[in-house]
Amino acid sequence: MFLYNTNIYKNCDDDYNIPQYYVKWRNILKIIALFLAIFLLFGSAPAVYAQTLDEAEEATEVRFVAPKRSSPKVAVMRYFSALYDSYTAMLPVDITPIIDTDFEMMQNVLNWNTLLQMRRSIISKEGYCYVETERFDYEIEYIKKRDLDDQRMDYVNLKKYGSNAVVLHFVIKGEEGKVYPPIFAVNSQHTVIITEDNEGEYKIAYHYFPGSEGKFENDLPVELMEKEEMEALLSAEFENTESFDVPEAKFERLYNPEKTVEYALTYCEKQNPDFYFVGDWYGNCMNFTSQSVWTGFREEGDTPKNTGTMLPNWYCTKGGGTLPWSSVSRFWNWTTGEKCGLQTVAFYNVNLAKEGDIVNIGSYVCEMEEKYTHALVLVDEEKLLLAQNSPACFVYYSDLVNNYSRFIRPVSINA
Repeated sequence: MFLYNTNIYKNCDDDYNIPQYYVKWRNILKIIALFLAIFLLFGSAPAVYAQTLDEAEEATEVRFVAPKRSSPKVAVMRYFSALYDSYTAMLPVDITPIIDTDFEMMQNVLNWNTLLQMRRSIISKEGYCYVETERFDYEIEYIKKRDLDDQRMDYVNLKKYGSNAVVLHFVIKGEEGKVYPPIFAVNSQHTVIITEDNEGEYKIAYHYFPGSEGKFENDLPVELMEKEEMEALLSAEFENTESFDVPEAKFERLYNPEKTVEYALTYCEKQNPDFYFVGDWYGNCMNFTSQSVWTGFREEGDTPKNTGTMLPNWYCTKGGGTLPWSSVSRFWNWTTGEKCGLQTVAFYNVNLAKEGDIVNIGSYVCEMEEKYTHALVLVDEEKLLLAQNSPACFVYYSDLVNNYSRFIRPVSINA
């Protein structure tokens, strides 16, 4: 865990055997030396200058100042601090002093963050939906490579980062139930690779976490767009162009969205031991979403160990689940089939979304054609708050930049 250490040294027993004025001045010098050490370690200036509200209205970018002295862990701290300031101000930030732009991935991070803040700013200005601006505390807990629960390092070519490259693994821990910038991927494992330039400054050259591939970790560049283009896209996204009536239930057992929401809120940030865990490497999003939906159909006495409302093609126990249970595309193909015993209705207008609905998203960056790869559960209709796994945290719809969406509402099930 990486935290500031502000403990002050205590007097030792020998202090009582020497003049007290000497003890007093020695302790004062110790305190001065301690704060001087902190000053030199973390730099003489904060990473980001605070802005008044009036300045923020006139600003076009959050201003960033690189630390005078650095270390790999300080570089990580500065990176997330600057991005969080950018998030709350809804302004882009130039973090080139602490990222290695020789690697396209980090230029993608810079562009992706710029687009995210552009999206959030326009949504807030137009009042399309809720946008988070509050900042919450968090900690960076470092872990050893041996504690990784996936094979991520098997797919990383460290040689291209140079002989002095440093690899760090960590988990960001935040306040329970709070929403952080999507790049924080709270509760899931991160890996960064840090290079050292000719002046001895450490810079982040690689950043992986569950969901990073759909944002900026791919061979396609994240392209910037003009504000007018983003405004047009958002106007179309939030336009009331669609309506539908929920179809009459085909089966006797009806969906209870309140149960789904309660389950998703309870197990978004922690794993339910009654079910198996796919793992972040392969993606636990649909497994978690299926658990939530099943709970919405669950009646007293149903358990994951018996069939209950779990149909033969949509089933899961502690030992594993079927493809329709744990795959976004297979679940869609199954529920849209003629013989499916789980009745759903699909739509594409966010204004029609209700609590308990499933949200599927795909990335414009990763795919040349429409392909949905992530599943979430809508748990707060007013704020458009979504619960997800891989990463195991909450996210706002307003933060889904460079994504397209569809919505699925369960109706009834053939129990």
